[in-house]
Amino acid sequence: MQAPLYFFWSSISMTIFYLFYLVLLKRETFFLWNRIYLLSALCLSIMLPWLDLSPLIVLPKIELMVSALSVMGDGKVIPAQKELNWLSIIYWIGVLFTAVLLWIKLLGVKRQMQSPEKRSAFSFWRTKVIDQEFTDFVAVDAHENVHVKQFHTLDILFIELIGVFFWFNPLIYCYRSSLKFIHEYLADEYAAKFAKNKKEYAMMLFLQNFKAGPALSNSFYTPLLLEARIRMLQRKGSNAYRLWKYVLYIPLIVLIMLMCSFSTSYFNGSMNETDQAANFRGGFEAFSKYLIKTARKVSNKNGKVMVSFVVETNGEVTNEKVESSLDGASDKEALRIIKSSPKWEPALQNGEEVRSAYQIGINF
Repeated sequence: MQAPLYFFWSSISMTIFYLFYLVLLKRETFFLWNRIYLLSALCLSIMLPWLDLSPLIVLPKIELMVSALSVMGDGKVIPAQKELNWLSIIYWIGVLFTAVLLWIKLLGVKRQMQSPEKRSAFSFWRTKVIDQEFTDFVAVDAHENVHVKQFHTLDILFIELIGVFFWFNPLIYCYRSSLKFIHEYLADEYAAKFAKNKKEYAMMLFLQNFKAGPALSNSFYTPLLLEARIRMLQRKGSNAYRLWKYVLYIPLIVLIMLMCSFSTSYFNGSMNETDQAANFRGGFEAFSKYLIKTARKVSNKNGKVMVSFVVETNGEVTNEKVESSLDGASDKEALRIIKSSPKWEPALQNGEEVRSAYQIGINF
Protein backbone atom coordinates (compact mmCIF):
# COMPACT_ATOMS: atom_id res chain seq x y z
CA MET A 1 0.00 0.00 0.00
CA GLN A 2 1.28 3.45 -0.88
CA ALA A 3 2.12 5.77 2.03
CA PRO A 4 -0.62 8.39 1.44
CA LEU A 5 -3.27 5.68 1.21
CA TYR A 6 -1.90 3.97 4.33
CA PHE A 7 -2.00 7.16 6.41
CA PHE A 8 -5.48 7.94 5.07
CA TRP A 9 -6.95 4.60 6.17
CA SER A 10 -5.04 4.62 9.46
CA SER A 11 -6.54 8.03 10.23
CA ILE A 12 -10.02 6.84 9.22
CA SER A 13 -9.63 3.84 11.55
CA MET A 14 -8.51 6.06 14.44
CA THR A 15 -11.49 8.33 13.87
CA ILE A 16 -14.05 5.51 13.85
CA PHE A 17 -12.56 3.87 16.97
CA TYR A 18 -12.41 7.17 18.85
CA LEU A 19 -15.99 8.13 17.95
CA PHE A 20 -17.07 4.72 19.27
CA TYR A 21 -15.26 5.52 22.52
CA LEU A 22 -16.83 8.98 22.85
CA VAL A 23 -20.36 7.79 22.16
CA LEU A 24 -20.47 4.52 24.10
CA LEU A 25 -17.56 4.13 26.52
CA LYS A 26 -16.27 7.46 27.80
CA ARG A 27 -18.83 7.92 30.57
CA GLU A 28 -18.46 4.39 31.92
CA THR A 29 -16.39 3.73 35.05
CA PHE A 30 -14.74 0.63 33.59
CA PHE A 31 -11.44 2.49 33.52
CA LEU A 32 -9.22 -0.54 32.92
CA TRP A 33 -11.40 -1.68 30.02
CA ASN A 34 -11.32 1.81 28.52
CA ARG A 35 -7.54 1.89 28.80
CA ILE A 36 -7.28 -1.46 27.00
CA TYR A 37 -9.74 -0.28 24.37
CA LEU A 38 -7.88 2.94 23.51
CA LEU A 39 -4.46 1.28 23.36
CA SER A 40 -5.71 -1.61 21.23
CA ALA A 41 -7.61 0.81 18.97
CA LEU A 42 -4.39 2.69 18.25
CA CYS A 43 -2.49 -0.54 17.57
CA LEU A 44 -5.21 -1.81 15.23
CA SER A 45 -5.39 1.53 13.41
CA ILE A 46 -1.70 1.16 12.62
CA MET A 47 -1.88 -2.51 11.59
CA LEU A 48 -5.23 -2.99 9.86
CA PRO A 49 -4.42 -0.99 6.70
CA TRP A 50 -1.59 -3.46 6.04
CA LEU A 51 -3.85 -6.50 6.25
CA ASP A 52 -5.23 -7.90 3.01
CA LEU A 53 -8.48 -9.82 3.13
CA SER A 54 -8.88 -9.56 -0.62
CA PRO A 55 -9.08 -13.35 -1.15
CA LEU A 56 -12.39 -13.15 0.78
CA ILE A 57 -13.72 -10.25 -1.31
CA VAL A 58 -14.98 -10.66 -4.86
CA LEU A 59 -13.81 -7.69 -6.94
CA PRO A 60 -13.30 -7.04 -10.67
CA LYS A 61 -9.93 -8.22 -11.89
CA ILE A 62 -8.21 -4.86 -12.20
CA GLU A 63 -4.54 -3.95 -11.99
CA LEU A 64 -3.67 -0.27 -11.66
CA MET A 65 -0.79 0.92 -13.84
CA VAL A 66 0.54 4.47 -13.90
CA SER A 67 2.48 6.13 -16.68
CA ALA A 68 3.24 9.70 -17.75
CA LEU A 69 4.07 11.39 -21.06
CA SER A 70 4.62 15.00 -22.04
CA VAL A 71 3.09 16.68 -25.09
CA MET A 72 5.22 19.64 -26.17
CA GLY A 73 4.16 22.55 -28.34
CA ASP A 74 6.06 21.30 -31.40
CA GLY A 75 4.31 17.93 -31.28
CA LYS A 76 7.20 15.99 -29.70
CA VAL A 77 6.52 13.50 -26.96
CA ILE A 78 9.01 12.85 -24.17
CA PRO A 79 8.79 10.85 -20.91
CA ALA A 80 7.71 13.10 -18.05
CA GLN A 81 10.51 13.97 -15.65
CA LYS A 82 10.11 12.92 -12.05
CA GLU A 83 8.81 15.77 -9.94
CA LEU A 84 10.05 16.61 -6.46
CA ASN A 85 7.71 15.06 -3.91
CA TRP A 86 6.98 18.07 -1.70
CA LEU A 87 4.36 16.18 0.29
CA SER A 88 6.96 13.63 1.36
CA ILE A 89 9.45 16.35 2.24
CA ILE A 90 6.89 18.21 4.38
CA TYR A 91 5.95 14.95 6.13
CA TRP A 92 9.52 14.08 7.10
CA ILE A 93 10.20 17.64 8.26
CA GLY A 94 7.17 17.25 10.55
CA VAL A 95 8.47 13.90 11.81
CA LEU A 96 11.87 15.41 12.59
CA PHE A 97 10.35 18.42 14.33
CA THR A 98 8.01 16.27 16.46
CA ALA A 99 10.87 13.90 17.37
CA VAL A 100 12.95 16.85 18.56
CA LEU A 101 10.03 18.07 20.69
CA LEU A 102 9.70 14.60 22.24
CA TRP A 103 13.40 14.58 23.07
CA ILE A 104 13.08 18.00 24.72
CA LYS A 105 10.18 16.71 26.83
CA LEU A 106 12.24 13.72 27.95
CA LEU A 107 15.09 16.02 28.95
CA GLY A 108 12.59 18.12 30.90
CA VAL A 109 11.42 15.05 32.84
CA LYS A 110 15.02 14.08 33.62
CA ARG A 111 15.82 17.59 34.84
CA GLN A 112 12.81 17.77 37.17
CA MET A 113 13.49 14.30 38.54
CA GLN A 114 17.03 15.32 39.44
CA SER A 115 16.00 18.68 40.95
CA PRO A 116 12.32 18.43 41.93
CA GLU A 117 10.40 21.53 42.99
CA LYS A 118 8.73 21.82 46.38
CA ARG A 119 5.07 20.71 46.57
CA SER A 120 5.56 18.50 43.51
CA ALA A 121 4.20 14.97 43.14
CA PHE A 122 4.63 12.95 39.98
CA SER A 123 6.00 9.66 38.67
CA PHE A 124 7.82 8.53 35.55
CA TRP A 125 8.40 4.88 34.74
CA ARG A 126 9.40 3.32 38.12
CA THR A 127 10.45 6.53 39.83
CA LYS A 128 8.20 8.55 42.17
CA VAL A 129 8.91 12.13 43.14
CA ILE A 130 6.77 13.24 46.11
CA ASP A 131 7.39 16.10 48.52
CA GLN A 132 7.70 14.58 52.02
CA GLU A 133 5.97 17.60 53.57
CA PHE A 134 2.53 16.71 52.17
CA THR A 135 0.01 16.24 55.01
CA ASP A 136 -1.74 13.60 52.87
CA PHE A 137 1.47 11.87 51.85
CA VAL A 138 0.01 8.35 52.17
CA ALA A 139 -2.83 9.03 49.72
CA VAL A 140 -0.52 10.81 47.26
CA ASP A 141 1.99 7.97 47.46
CA ALA A 142 -0.76 5.41 46.88
CA HIS A 143 -1.90 7.40 43.85
CA GLU A 144 1.57 7.43 42.30
CA ASN A 145 2.06 3.76 43.12
CA VAL A 146 -0.81 2.91 40.78
CA HIS A 147 0.87 4.82 37.95
CA VAL A 148 4.12 2.94 38.55
CA LYS A 149 2.68 -0.55 39.01
CA GLN A 150 0.34 -0.31 36.02
CA PHE A 151 3.09 1.06 33.73
CA HIS A 152 1.15 4.19 32.75
CA THR A 153 4.36 5.77 31.50
CA LEU A 154 4.50 3.14 28.74
CA ASP A 155 1.08 4.28 27.50
CA ILE A 156 2.23 7.88 27.30
CA LEU A 157 5.50 7.06 25.53
CA PHE A 158 3.67 4.76 23.11
CA ILE A 159 1.28 7.52 22.08
CA GLU A 160 4.09 10.07 21.87
CA LEU A 161 5.98 7.74 19.53
CA ILE A 162 2.92 7.28 17.32
CA GLY A 163 2.49 11.05 17.39
CA VAL A 164 5.94 11.46 15.85
CA PHE A 165 4.79 9.68 12.68
CA PHE A 166 1.17 10.87 12.79
CA TRP A 167 1.97 14.44 13.81
CA PHE A 168 -0.52 15.76 11.24
CA ASN A 169 -3.46 13.89 12.83
CA PRO A 170 -5.07 15.82 15.73
CA LEU A 171 -6.78 12.63 16.94
CA ILE A 172 -3.46 11.43 18.36
CA TYR A 173 -3.68 14.23 20.91
CA CYS A 174 -7.29 13.26 21.69
CA TYR A 175 -6.17 9.69 22.41
CA ARG A 176 -3.35 10.98 24.59
CA SER A 177 -5.69 13.24 26.57
CA SER A 178 -8.26 10.48 27.07
CA LEU A 179 -5.63 8.02 28.28
CA LYS A 180 -4.26 10.56 30.75
CA PHE A 181 -7.77 11.00 32.14
CA ILE A 182 -8.12 7.24 32.51
CA HIS A 183 -4.74 6.99 34.26
CA GLU A 184 -5.87 9.55 36.83
CA TYR A 185 -9.26 7.87 37.31
CA LEU A 186 -7.55 4.53 37.97
CA ALA A 187 -5.12 6.07 40.45
CA ASP A 188 -7.78 8.16 42.20
CA GLU A 189 -10.07 5.16 42.55
CA TYR A 190 -7.36 3.35 44.49
CA ALA A 191 -5.92 6.32 46.42
CA ALA A 192 -9.37 7.40 47.69
CA LYS A 193 -9.36 4.26 49.86
CA PHE A 194 -6.63 5.87 51.99
CA ALA A 195 -8.91 8.81 52.84
CA LYS A 196 -12.04 8.65 55.01
CA ASN A 197 -14.20 8.79 51.89
CA LYS A 198 -14.16 9.93 48.28
CA LYS A 199 -15.50 13.34 49.22
CA GLU A 200 -12.56 13.98 51.56
CA TYR A 201 -10.13 12.84 48.87
CA ALA A 202 -11.79 15.18 46.36
CA MET A 203 -11.42 18.07 48.80
CA MET A 204 -7.73 17.27 49.15
CA LEU A 205 -7.36 17.47 45.37
CA PHE A 206 -9.14 20.81 45.36
CA LEU A 207 -7.48 22.48 48.36
CA GLN A 208 -3.88 21.26 48.41
CA ASN A 209 -1.28 23.50 46.78
CA PHE A 210 0.41 21.05 44.39
CA LYS A 211 2.88 21.80 41.63
CA ALA A 212 2.18 20.34 38.19
CA GLY A 213 4.73 17.77 37.03
CA PRO A 214 6.59 17.59 33.68
CA ALA A 215 4.69 16.95 30.46
CA LEU A 216 5.44 13.22 30.00
CA SER A 217 5.04 12.28 33.67
CA ASN A 218 2.01 11.09 35.58
CA SER A 219 1.49 14.20 37.65
CA PHE A 220 -0.68 14.06 40.78
CA TYR A 221 -1.96 17.55 40.07
CA THR A 222 -2.92 18.74 36.60
CA PRO A 223 -5.23 21.78 36.50
CA LEU A 224 -6.90 20.71 33.24
CA LEU A 225 -7.84 17.31 34.69
CA LEU A 226 -8.87 18.43 38.17
CA GLU A 227 -12.56 19.12 37.55
CA ALA A 228 -13.08 15.90 35.58
CA ARG A 229 -11.35 13.84 38.29
CA ILE A 230 -13.55 15.29 41.03
CA ARG A 231 -16.69 14.65 38.98
CA MET A 232 -15.62 11.06 38.29
CA LEU A 233 -14.98 10.43 42.00
CA GLN A 234 -18.59 11.40 42.71
CA ARG A 235 -20.04 9.30 39.91
CA LYS A 236 -21.76 6.04 40.72
CA GLY A 237 -20.00 2.98 39.33
CA SER A 238 -21.35 1.54 36.08
CA ASN A 239 -23.46 -1.59 36.30
CA ALA A 240 -21.73 -4.76 35.14
CA TYR A 241 -24.37 -5.41 32.47
CA ARG A 242 -23.11 -2.34 30.59
CA LEU A 243 -19.99 -4.32 29.70
CA TRP A 244 -21.96 -5.55 26.66
CA LYS A 245 -20.88 -2.37 24.91
CA TYR A 246 -17.34 -3.70 24.62
CA VAL A 247 -18.61 -6.71 22.67
CA LEU A 248 -19.51 -4.30 19.84
CA TYR A 249 -15.79 -3.69 19.46
CA ILE A 250 -15.45 -7.01 17.60
CA PRO A 251 -17.82 -6.24 14.67
CA LEU A 252 -16.31 -2.74 14.54
CA ILE A 253 -12.86 -4.28 14.00
CA VAL A 254 -14.22 -6.57 11.28
CA LEU A 255 -15.89 -3.64 9.53
CA ILE A 256 -12.69 -1.58 9.49
CA MET A 257 -10.68 -4.61 8.31
CA LEU A 258 -13.04 -5.01 5.36
CA MET A 259 -12.91 -1.29 4.56
CA CYS A 260 -9.11 -1.22 4.57
CA SER A 261 -8.81 -4.48 2.65
CA PHE A 262 -11.27 -3.35 0.00
CA SER A 263 -9.31 -0.14 -0.39
CA THR A 264 -6.04 -2.00 -0.67
CA SER A 265 -7.40 -4.44 -3.22
CA TYR A 266 -9.16 -1.93 -5.42
CA PHE A 267 -6.74 0.95 -5.43
CA ASN A 268 -3.46 -0.85 -5.06
CA GLY A 269 -4.19 -3.90 -7.21
CA SER A 270 -2.90 -6.21 -4.49
CA MET A 271 -5.67 -8.75 -5.04
CA ASN A 272 -4.98 -9.42 -8.67
CA GLU A 273 -1.33 -9.14 -9.50
CA THR A 274 -1.05 -9.84 -13.19
CA ASP A 275 1.47 -12.03 -14.96
CA GLN A 276 1.63 -9.42 -17.73
CA ALA A 277 0.31 -5.87 -17.60
CA ALA A 278 -1.86 -4.44 -20.37
CA ASN A 279 0.29 -3.00 -23.12
CA PHE A 280 -0.18 -0.74 -26.12
CA ARG A 281 0.49 -2.84 -29.21
CA GLY A 282 4.12 -2.23 -30.07
CA GLY A 283 5.02 -1.04 -26.56
CA PHE A 284 5.83 2.36 -25.11
CA GLU A 285 7.67 3.53 -28.23
CA ALA A 286 4.64 2.78 -30.40
CA PHE A 287 2.41 4.67 -27.96
CA SER A 288 4.78 7.64 -28.11
CA LYS A 289 4.52 7.65 -31.91
CA TYR A 290 0.75 7.45 -31.62
CA LEU A 291 0.75 10.54 -29.41
CA ILE A 292 3.07 12.44 -31.78
CA LYS A 293 0.66 11.70 -34.59
CA THR A 294 -2.53 12.35 -32.62
CA ALA A 295 -1.89 14.94 -29.89
CA ARG A 296 -2.38 18.65 -30.41
CA LYS A 297 -1.46 21.65 -28.28
CA VAL A 298 -4.89 23.21 -27.73
CA SER A 299 -4.22 25.63 -24.89
CA ASN A 300 -1.62 28.15 -23.79
CA LYS A 301 -1.84 26.80 -20.26
CA ASN A 302 0.97 24.45 -19.19
CA GLY A 303 0.41 21.53 -16.86
CA LYS A 304 -0.67 17.91 -16.58
CA VAL A 305 -3.94 16.13 -17.27
CA MET A 306 -4.23 12.76 -15.50
CA VAL A 307 -6.54 10.38 -17.36
CA SER A 308 -7.71 7.00 -16.10
CA PHE A 309 -9.19 4.26 -18.27
CA VAL A 310 -9.80 0.52 -18.38
CA VAL A 311 -8.35 -1.91 -20.89
CA GLU A 312 -10.98 -4.61 -21.41
CA THR A 313 -10.25 -8.26 -22.05
CA ASN A 314 -10.69 -7.67 -25.81
CA GLY A 315 -8.18 -4.81 -25.77
CA GLU A 316 -10.72 -2.00 -26.09
CA VAL A 317 -10.22 1.17 -24.05
CA THR A 318 -13.26 2.14 -21.93
CA ASN A 319 -14.26 4.23 -18.91
CA GLU A 320 -12.06 7.19 -19.84
CA LYS A 321 -12.09 9.78 -17.08
CA VAL A 322 -10.11 12.90 -16.20
CA GLU A 323 -8.68 12.36 -12.72
CA SER A 324 -6.67 15.58 -12.54
CA SER A 325 -7.79 18.55 -14.64
CA LEU A 326 -5.76 21.31 -16.32
CA ASP A 327 -8.39 23.26 -18.26
CA GLY A 328 -11.40 22.44 -20.43
CA ALA A 329 -9.57 22.36 -23.77
CA SER A 330 -6.65 20.28 -22.50
CA ASP A 331 -8.97 17.87 -20.69
CA LYS A 332 -11.01 17.28 -23.85
CA GLU A 333 -7.85 16.77 -25.89
CA ALA A 334 -6.49 14.23 -23.39
CA LEU A 335 -9.77 12.30 -23.42
CA ARG A 336 -9.86 12.41 -27.24
CA ILE A 337 -6.36 10.95 -27.43
CA ILE A 338 -7.29 8.04 -25.16
CA LYS A 339 -10.71 7.42 -26.73
CA SER A 340 -9.27 7.22 -30.23
CA SER A 341 -6.54 4.83 -29.13
CA PRO A 342 -6.27 1.53 -31.06
CA LYS A 343 -6.86 -1.71 -29.21
CA TRP A 344 -4.33 -2.67 -26.54
CA GLU A 345 -3.01 -6.08 -25.62
CA PRO A 346 -4.99 -7.01 -22.47
CA ALA A 347 -3.37 -7.96 -19.18
CA LEU A 348 -2.83 -11.63 -18.40
CA GLN A 349 -3.41 -13.33 -15.08
CA ASN A 350 -2.81 -17.05 -14.69
CA GLY A 351 -2.81 -17.28 -18.47
CA GLU A 352 -6.24 -15.61 -18.77
CA GLU A 353 -7.02 -12.18 -20.20
CA VAL A 354 -8.31 -9.82 -17.51
CA ARG A 355 -9.47 -6.22 -17.26
CA SER A 356 -6.88 -3.72 -16.06
CA ALA A 357 -6.92 -0.06 -15.09
CA TYR A 358 -4.44 2.52 -16.29
CA GLN A 359 -3.61 6.10 -15.37
CA ILE A 360 -1.62 8.23 -17.78
CA GLY A 361 -0.43 11.73 -17.07
CA ILE A 362 -0.17 13.88 -20.22
CA ASN A 363 1.85 17.04 -19.68
CA PHE A 364 0.87 19.91 -21.94
